Amino acid sequence: MKVPVSWLREHCPTDLTPEEIAVVLTEHGVEVDRILRPWQGLSGVLVAKVLEVTDHPNSEKLCLARIDAGGEERRVVVGVRNMVRGDLVPYAPPGATLPGLDGPLEQKTIRGETSDGMLCSPKELGLSADHSGILILAGLAQADQPGRDLVELLHLNEAVLDIEVHPNRPDLLSVVGVARELAAATSGELRPLDSTVNEGEEKASEAATVEVLDLERCPHYLARVIRGVRIGPSPLHVQVRLTACGMRPLSNVVDATNYVLLEMGQPMHPFDLAKLRGPGIVVRRAAGGEVLVTLDEVERELTDEDLVIADTERGVAIAGIMGGGDTEVGEGTNDVLLESAHFQPTGVLRTARRLGLKTEASIRFERGIDPEGVAPAAARAARLIAAWSGGTVLSGEIGVGEVPSRRTVSVRPSRATLLLGVETTTADVTGAMARLRLPAREAGEVVDVEVPGSRVDLEIEADLIEEIGRMRGYANLPSTLPGVRQAGGLTAEQRGGRLLRDALVRAGLHEVWSLSFASERDLALFEDDRRSGVAIANPISEEERFLRSSLLPGLLRAAAVAASNRQSIRLFESGHVTRAGTDAPIEQDVVAALVTGPAGEGWPAERREHDYLDAKGALERLMAEVGVADWSVGDAPGAPYHPGRSAAVLLDGKPIGEIGELHPSVAHAYGLEGRVAVFELRTEPLVVRAGALGALRSFSRFPPARRDVAFLVDRPVPAGAVRDAIADAGAELLDRVVLFDVFEGDPLPEGKKSLAFTLDFRAPDRTLTDDEVSERVQAISERIAADFAGELRAG
Repeated sequence: MKVPVSWLREHCPTDLTPEEIAVVLTEHGVEVDRILRPWQGLSGVLVAKVLEVTDHPNSEKLCLARIDAGGEERRVVVGVRNMVRGDLVPYAPPGATLPGLDGPLEQKTIRGETSDGMLCSPKELGLSADHSGILILAGLAQADQPGRDLVELLHLNEAVLDIEVHPNRPDLLSVVGVARELAAATSGELRPLDSTVNEGEEKASEAATVEVLDLERCPHYLARVIRGVRIGPSPLHVQVRLTACGMRPLSNVVDATNYVLLEMGQPMHPFDLAKLRGPGIVVRRAAGGEVLVTLDEVERELTDEDLVIADTERGVAIAGIMGGGDTEVGEGTNDVLLESAHFQPTGVLRTARRLGLKTEASIRFERGIDPEGVAPAAARAARLIAAWSGGTVLSGEIGVGEVPSRRTVSVRPSRATLLLGVETTTADVTGAMARLRLPAREAGEVVDVEVPGSRVDLEIEADLIEEIGRMRGYANLPSTLPGVRQAGGLTAEQRGGRLLRDALVRAGLHEVWSLSFASERDLALFEDDRRSGVAIANPISEEERFLRSSLLPGLLRAAAVAASNRQSIRLFESGHVTRAGTDAPIEQDVVAALVTGPAGEGWPAERREHDYLDAKGALERLMAEVGVADWSVGDAPGAPYHPGRSAAVLLDGKPIGEIGELHPSVAHAYGLEGRVAVFELRTEPLVVRAGALGALRSFSRFPPARRDVAFLVDRPVPAGAVRDAIADAGAELLDRVVLFDVFEGDPLPEGKKSLAFTLDFRAPDRTLTDDEVSERVQAISERIAADFAGELRAG
C-alpha cells in the first residue's frame, strides 16, 4: 500500500518527518518497506500563461505559443494545439529536468524556429499516461500566478510510504487505516471523514431497483444515484495522489471511486444508469457457461460458483473483481448508479484465482473489508462525484441486507502479563484499547473489547494481547528467559539427522532442497517398491502427480542445472520419501548424494572426472563421523545403476541403501554427460548408531612415526579386509592406515597382488622410538600372515 504523507497528515496531523513516521509505524507493527519520491527527477517547471497561439511557418502539425513565464515572455514550439489564449500551462524552460529525460532541457531550433524549452503534457510530468495534449492547469488555488514553481503548487515533492501489508490486516489497505495506526502510535488526533451529502428532491429508489438473490455471498448491497454528471478530468491534486499510489487517473467519476477506495479501503463501481436495463441491479450466481466482457475487453466464461452483478437481463460485472464493458462510464454518461457492497471473501478469492484476475478491489474483498464502511464510503464517493462532475445526488440509498453486529472479545491482564513478559494492569489494557479506538469496559478481572468491522484480525484474546504489545512498542518489551522449566533441545532423531548433514558438508558436498513430488518417469527409474508411486489426490501439476519415492531424481535435476557451467558438482539432500505399503503408504527418511563433473577446480587441480570412488569416499566420511564401522557393500542393486560399478550398502548384513554409478542412459536422460556417482541410504539405522557414539579422544601433541609397508596376498583378498586387520593389530599405537597402491603382474607371481599402505604410529604421551615402531610392524606382519597367508615385501 502506497500512502502519500500529505494525505496521511490530513487525517492525522503530525510534525514528524516521513522518515520519523516510517520508524514509528514500523516499531508498532506496521512495516514501512521504503520511502518513495515519485517526482524526484522533476525540477524547474513553472506555471505559464498562454498569450498567443499561432501557426508554425514551416510545419502543418506544429504551432508556436507565446507565453508569460512570470513577467518574462517566451516563445515555445508545441506539437499539439489544445491550449488557447488565457490558459495556464506547465512550462519547462532550458535547465529544467523532467522524469525519464537524461540531463536538463536546452534551447532548440525546430523547423527553423527557436523554442525556449517546452510545454508539458501529463505524461511528460509523470502525472499520468496521457500524452494527447498539453496539461491545462485549471481549478488550482494560486495557479493564476505565472512563474510559480509547479512542483510546489501540485505538491510533487511528495514523499510516499510504501507499506508491507500482511494478509490479516486489510484495514491497512487504506489511508484512514494507516492514519488510525499513526494516531494510536503517537497518541495523536484522528480527524473524521466528511461523508455528508447534499441530496436532491428526487428519490434514488424511484430511479433504480436492487435485488440480492444470494445473501450469503453478498450480505449487504447499497446503491446511490447521481444525475446530471459531466464526464471530464478529475482535479489535478486528485490525479497527483492517484498517480502517487500507483493508480491511473481516468475521469472524474471513476477517479472519485478510486480515491475513496484508497482513502477508506472500500471498493466501489460506477455504472452508466442509462445502460442498465430495468434500470435495476440483480446480485445472483452466474449461469454455467455465462460469458461477460470485462472492462479490460476480455471475454470471460463464468461458472455457477461465480457471483455476478446483473441488470434485469444480463450480467454487467463480476462481483468484487471487475465491472463489465457494456455499462462502463464514458463520455456520454449523464446518470451514474454507484455500487458499494460487502461480498463474502472466500467467494471473491475463488473466482479471482480461477479467472487469473487480480484487481485492487479483489485484493481487498478477499481479505475482508469493513462492513460498517459500505454506507459511509458510498456517501463520500457520491459527494465527490457531485463536486467534481456537477451532478446531483438523489435522495436516499437503495440497499439490501444489513451491517453485522460487532463481536466482543475479552482479555485478561494476567494473561497479557504472562504472554508479554511484563506486568500488565487493567489500566494498561484499557489505555491501549483507547489509543486504538477500540471501545473497552472493565468486567471484573477481564476487559471486554468491542471489535469494529475494520479489524477482521481481532478474533481471540491473544490477538488483543498482541495489540497491547504493539502499543507498548516492541522495542520496549524486555528480553527475558521463561520462568518455567522445560526440556527443550533436539530429539535424538533430530540430532542424528543434523550429524548426517554436517558430515556430508564437511566431506565437501553442497545441500539442496527439492519438492516432494515425482513424475512417472522418476518412478520408472527403479525396479523395486520405489516404482509403485503413491498418487496425490490434488496434485499441483498433472506431470508430477506422485509423492517422491527417491531423492535421486531431484538431485539429477539440480545437477543438470549446475552442469551448464561445467563445474564440479557435489550435491546431497536429506528428506522424506514415500513408498507404497500393503495397507497404507510408508514414509521414510533418507539421505542421498551425487557427484559428477570435474573432480578438481582451478590450477593445479587434478585432471579427472568424479566416479564411484568419490561417492564411496563421501560415504566413508559419513559412516566414520556417525560412528558406524561394521558396514560393507554387497551385490549390484539393479536399475538405475551401472551393473559393474554399483553395490548395495549393508549394515549388520542387511541392506540400507545403494551406492554406485548411474547407467549412462539414465544420466543422459536427465541431461548429464559423463560418469554420475550417487548413493542413497535410509537414515533411521544410521541415526540409531549416531546416538551411541563413544567418547572422543584428544589429539596427541607428539609427531607420528610413518612407515610404508607392502604385503603380497592372493588376488581375491579384499584390500579393505587387509586394512581392517592392520588397524586391529596395531590398535594401541596405530593412528592412521591409508592404502596408496595396488599392483599386479610381473615380477609378482601369478595370482598374487601387492597392497601398499602408509602407517602412522603415534603415542599420546611420548615420541615413539624406532624399536617400538618396528615391534608393532612385526606384529602386523604376523597378523597378515596368519589371516591371509600374506607376506611382507622387502623394501
